[in-house]
Amino acid sequence: MRVFLRSFAALVILALAVPTAAFAGDKDKDKEDSEEPITKEAELKACGAQDKEVKYSVETDKSQHPTPDQPADKALIYVLRPAMMGMAIQTRLAVDGDWKGVNRANNYFFFTLDPGDHYFCSASENHSVMKLKVEAGKTYYVQQHIRMGMMKARNKIDPMSDEEGKAKLANAHLSTWKVK
Repeated sequence: MRVFLRSFAALVILALAVPTAAFAGDKDKDKEDSEEPITKEAELKACGAQDKEVKYSVETDKSQHPTPDQPADKALIYVLRPAMMGMAIQTRLAVDGDWKGVNRANNYFFFTLDPGDHYFCSASENHSVMKLKVEAGKTYYVQQHIRMGMMKARNKIDPMSDEEGKAKLANAHLSTWKVK
């Protein structure tokens, strides 16, 4: 038993000392180095000052699968979380400090944006921020990736190709929510 406990303790210490491994959806190191770094100012633009105060009641609606028509004067944004990992954990999403919705496992929601540069914030135990330039008349797919964190799920947000987004959207269920 002592040997087991020492081995277990050594593994825990090693796990804490080694940087977190990449998870599905992490970009290559070379790609990260070439992108504009996300500053605290960008995080504040994306998440807003009141992000901890927004609480949701979330449901999965399997009875419908809406895919609205693309408006000519706006960009259509789908936010997907196709993985089942951490299925009860909520991942909230804001754009330019305005909270748009929340996903759980195998869920999606959608909204429209005016053309231009926008800052996206996906929140769980951490904030993941990205800047995305959107054009009128186009559809964009954004994925919330999940992996285990120290206390709850950590997340990362990334854009997807049209092909990947359409394929994952076909298997996802609509997320419905209310602000508590």
